[in-house]
Amino acid sequence: MLSPGPRHPSGLANGFGQVGRNLLFSSGGVGGGTLRYAGLDPADVLALKARGLFINRALQDWYLYRDPQTGALTKGGTVEFLFRHANAIARAEAQKRDDDGNLVWGTPLKDRIKAYFSDGLHLRFEVFSDWTPVDDCHVTLDPEERDKWGLPVARVRLGYHPRDLVIGRYMAPKAAAVLEHMGAAAVTWGVSPAPPQNLVAGGCRFGTDPATSVLDPHCRAHGVDNLYVTDGSFMPTGGSVPYTWTIYANAFRVADRIVADLGGVRVS
Repeated sequence: MLSPGPRHPSGLANGFGQVGRNLLFSSGGVGGGTLRYAGLDPADVLALKARGLFINRALQDWYLYRDPQTGALTKGGTVEFLFRHANAIARAEAQKRDDDGNLVWGTPLKDRIKAYFSDGLHLRFEVFSDWTPVDDCHVTLDPEERDKWGLPVARVRLGYHPRDLVIGRYMAPKAAAVLEHMGAAAVTWGVSPAPPQNLVAGGCRFGTDPATSVLDPHCRAHGVDNLYVTDGSFMPTGGSVPYTWTIYANAFRVADRIVADLGGVRVS
C-alpha cells in the first residue's frame, strides 16, 4: 500500500485492491479447569508440579463432525490443551477477579493466590476453527493519522462470520467435557467473536484469479514476477489449526519453486 509507482499506481500487487482484504484471525473458544492435588497419588502430584518444556497437546476428534441440525459433514477444528505460562507474576495477577469478574481485595485475594499455586494445576484449552474470510475484515491506510515518520498508520477493520460462533459453541463444550473426564474441577468455557491478537493471517491470499487474490498458487504476486510472499498473509483460511506449521511448510514449498525457476538444484 505504501509502494505506488508508475507501473503500480495502487501499490505492488494491488491492481485489484485485494492487498489487505480478507484478513484472518482465529475463531473458536477458550476454557479450562483445575486438576486438584487433593486425592491424587503423591507421585502424580510431583509430576504435575514439575515445570517442563512448554509443550501443548492437541485433539482433532472434531476436525470434521456431523452438523446436529442438518446431518451434513462439517469442518470443525483443533483443540489444544496447555498449561498456563510459567511466569508466576502473570498467573498471580490473573487471580484479581472472581468468577463473576469482580475485583478481589485483601485477605480473600491472598487466599485466592495461595490456593491457585498450592491446591492444583490449571489446564487450559483453546479451540482453533477457521475464521471465515469476509470482506468486512481488512487493513487499510488511515487517511489522516500519521506515525512519527509521517507515514499513514494501519487501520484495522474487524469483521467475523456468524458461522464461526456456531462451530465454537459446538467444540468448546466438547473440550470442557474432556477436562471433566480427566477429573478437573471448576471447568469453564466461553466463545467470543473477539479475535486473539497473536494469530493473524490473510491480507495477501493466494488464488488463481487476480481479481480476488493477491498471489498465484505458488505465492508469486500477480503481475510482479519477482515478488513472492511466504508469511501468513498468503493463507485464504486458517485450516482450523494454529498457523505456524502451515507457514513453515508453505515457505519450504515456495523456496523449492524459486530454486527450480532459477535453474538451481535443491540441496537436502
